[in-house]
Amino acid sequence: MKVATNQYFNELTRLLTDQHAEIAALQSKMAKGDKLLRASEDPGASTKILNLNSLISKQESETATLKSLDNRLTAEETAVTSMRDIMTRIQELTVMGANDTYSRENRKVMASEIRGYQTQLINLANSRHSDGGYLFAGTKNSAPPFARDTQGKVTYQGDSTRIYLQGLANQQIEINTSGYELFSGGSATKDRSLDATFAFGEIDRLVVALESGSQSDISAQLNTSDKLRGNLELAVTKIGVRRNVIESQTNIAQEQSTTLQGLLSEQKDLDYTEAITKLSARMLALEAAQSSMAKISQLNLFNYLR
Repeated sequence: MKVATNQYFNELTRLLTDQHAEIAALQSKMAKGDKLLRASEDPGASTKILNLNSLISKQESETATLKSLDNRLTAEETAVTSMRDIMTRIQELTVMGANDTYSRENRKVMASEIRGYQTQLINLANSRHSDGGYLFAGTKNSAPPFARDTQGKVTYQGDSTRIYLQGLANQQIEINTSGYELFSGGSATKDRSLDATFAFGEIDRLVVALESGSQSDISAQLNTSDKLRGNLELAVTKIGVRRNVIESQTNIAQEQSTTLQGLLSEQKDLDYTEAITKLSARMLALEAAQSSMAKISQLNLFNYLR
């Protein structure tokens, strides 16, 4: 069977075009580092890549949420720890004031120092999160939770609502300490408003006792100051427990993300060693095809009629 010359050219042209296309595709894949340039090359792998990207995106969102929660709890922990330290100093001054070796003038100096600490405690109890909300106000976090009324008494304007956010595996994580709990260590008394303002009222009474020089009144505050310091210590511990839960979940999320990234890499990332080998083979095939076409193009009738 005779084959016309133009059929040779057509077939060689097609082969050359295919070789050029394959080489161009390999070069593009090597430039991008991807196995696939189009989803149609491997629909199954493309579907897996989409699913893995979706899971990774969800994982990143959960990790970001956990980080935000930890930032909030870190701010709470810092504020409550400072309040505990201040209350420890107030307790020390109370013990000193109950000691009869100090003069009335000494006790007045102590009273002045404690009054300054009380202002610091109020400022810390009105600490804000980076989002602008007040940390210890419950859900009424748009205004300072602690303030003095017209008579100088400290009142609480927040609420006792506990705020929960969803962590991994739908676990509910408590993220706030309300003003009710700050000086009560989270005790559930019937009159919750006492928990919110009790400490400041007791500090006022301690200051009055020190200014009056009444050792019996000062001694009466020893147990209260110790209890308030202990409750703040308990609040710090509870915040630390919540942070530990978040740290554990963050570690799990990061491990899961690493696993998903590995699976995605298997489906998506190009094997450069294999790609280079294929590219070299395609280049050799292209050179062979070009050489064949050059030789065949010289085979025509005029070569024999000279």
